[in-house]
Parts: sequence; structure tokens; C-alpha cells
Amino acid sequence: MRQIFKKIGLFAILAILCSACEKSAEFREFIYPVPAVTGMTPVSGYPNTYATITGSNFGTVTSAVKVFFGGIKADSVISCVDNQIVVKVPGGAVTGKVTLKVWTHTLDSIATYTVVPAPVISSIASSNKIGANLALPGIDTITIKGIRFGTDASKLSIRFKGTEATILSLTDNTIKMIAPTDFSSGFVTLSMGGLTLSATPAIINPSAPGDVTPYFLGNYGPGFARDKYDGKRWGTLAAPWITNAAGLNKGGGTYGGYAAEPWNGVTGFINWETWGNTPVTNGMVYQVTTLPAGTYTFSFNDYSEIQTNSSVYGVVAAGGAGLPVLANLSTAIASVALTNNTVVGTTKPSITETKSVQFTLPTTQTVSIGFLGNMVGSATGSYFIVKWIKLVKN
Repeated sequence: MRQIFKKIGLFAILAILCSACEKSAEFREFIYPVPAVTGMTPVSGYPNTYATITGSNFGTVTSAVKVFFGGIKADSVISCVDNQIVVKVPGGAVTGKVTLKVWTHTLDSIATYTVVPAPVISSIASSNKIGANLALPGIDTITIKGIRFGTDASKLSIRFKGTEATILSLTDNTIKMIAPTDFSSGFVTLSMGGLTLSATPAIINPSAPGDVTPYFLGNYGPGFARDKYDGKRWGTLAAPWITNAAGLNKGGGTYGGYAAEPWNGVTGFINWETWGNTPVTNGMVYQVTTLPAGTYTFSFNDYSEIQTNSSVYGVVAAGGAGLPVLANLSTAIASVALTNNTVVGTTKPSITETKSVQFTLPTTQTVSIGFLGNMVGSATGSYFIVKWIKLVKN
């Protein structure tokens, strides 16, 4: 009998626990009452834009909220307060009913959402002649191409890394604008209908301070590319470098201005060498570029065994016809000499150095940038290499 009473007592305890669990469930249901929806805005739009659901009893826990657009679950519930939910329309959303679930409560159709095909950017390009990703502020025209831009410019916003641009013309697949004044280099964005798209590549403001070498110079090292090559040491520089006839002192006037010197760690240098060979008299290697108004610093790194009876200059000259000869060097916009303190007939002392020269252009101007060499040949020859060049906008 005692065993029977024990079993009856155990069943009674289990019954009490079960009753408590049922009450706990009722209590939870009371804490999370059935939500009520009063509206949703907008009821049409692009994927990856935002919609706001209004009502009551939503709670404040975003992880408890799930929203489906045409059966596609939204990836992100941005915020949830008791009377408002902000949700991001999923990228794969389709037109159809919107379903809301809060905790265990499901409201099967709170609205119908119409998905509008989003605009697409296919390309962006500048009218700048140097590069399609460069734009001079207030001068160059930027063209964005794509689809579904519409024809109402008031519904669009174009920004150059935050700086608003004025739209010149608009069709459903083409937008044209002038690069804004003093814009910062970066990606151009298009905003419309709550959607923001980013165009690639980034648009660069080459007149902004900083290293502008990639925008205005080519084949600038380290490791200069070559054109003609004798298969051993000597050659000519590849475009955009131009080498005049006086600079071709190797191979009977075939090579000059370039050396492959792998023992220096990098193959490919600007070079003249005249030991036991033809001298270089007003030899020139240069490239032509057009620079916006401003102050610049032209720098280069070189190794020099230039003897005291010879000279090499880094030069910036006006126009695209090349550099002035030594006798007229004073007519250049700017110049700086490589060190030439090596004793005649020897290779010492030698030096590795970085040289710089600053110059100012009052207006946009075409210039020639490069090196002018006058090096005595034969038994008292000289030698130098340039490892890299750089152009900085100050």
C-alpha cells in the first residue's frame, strides 16, 4: 500500500508541473499579444530599398520579426519599436503579398507590394583625353550609361564622393554632368527612389593634391618597360617615352636611354653609359603630358657615376617638342642636376640619391618631362641609372 501511495503522490506532482507549464504558456502569450497592422509605406519600390510597417504590439526585439515579400524573406529588419517596423526589401523580392511574423504570431497578408525593376549602371566615363577615369573639376563631362534612369532629373541625385553634381541631360539610359568644383576622388553614386548605386571605376580628380604620377605619366618605374633591345644590356624606352637621335649612343645609333641591369635588383632603368663608347651630346629621353594649373614636384631616384666633365639633368619644359639643349637650359620651366662629382676616368665617388624640383603652371599647359644628358665618351665615360620617377601635385 505504501508503494501505491508513493506512486499516486508522484503522479500528483507531475500533474501540478504540467499545469504550471500550461499557465506559463498562457503567460507568454499575454506578454506577446497579437500584433495589429494599420499600414505599410511604400507599397511599391526597388529591391534593397526600405519599407515601413505601422501598427501596434510589435515589441522591440528585431530578431523576433520576420517579413516576407512575395514569399521571399527579408534579410534585414532595420528597426522595431512597438508601433513601427522598418525592413529592407530583399534583393530577390517579387510582387505579391507581404507577410509579417512576430514571435509565434503570423499575419498572412498585411499589404501587397509591387516590385519595380531597379536602375542599373553599366559604365561611367569622363571626356578627359588622358584617361576616362580622370575628370578636371568644372571642365570635364561625365557620362553614366545604363537602364531605367527615367527622364525626370528632379528624382535623381548624383554625388562625387558626397559632392552634388548638376545634371546636364538625362534620358532613360544616359546621364551627363560636369565634374563638380573641388570634388574628391572616389566613386560616383546615383540615388533615386530610395536606392543608391555606385558606379565603377572611381573618378579621379587629378588636380587634387597628392601623387598624380599614374594620371599624367606613363612607364614611370620601378622597372621601366623597353622597346628595342639588344638582348644583353642596352635598349630604348617604351612609350610614352621619346628618345632623340642624340640619345641613341649604343649599337651604332640603335639603342640608348635604357639599360637592363638585373644586378641592381630591378630590371629596366633609364640609362646612359659612355665608357669606351660614343658620347651623348644633348641626348634626350622625355614624355609629353598636359597638366592642370597648379604647383608640382617632379622627383626621381638615381644612381650616379657621372664624372665632373659630364652632366645629366631632370627637366620640365614647356610644350610637347622635347627638352631644351644644354646651352638653352635656362629656358626650361624647371631643372635639377644629377650629382656629377665622380673623378674623371674613374667610377668613384658614386651616389644613390632622390632629386626633386618644384614648378608652377599658372594655367593648364602641355609640358615635356624627362632627362637631358651631355656625357663625355671613350676612356673617360660616365654612367647613371634612374630607378623611378614621380609627379606630385602640391
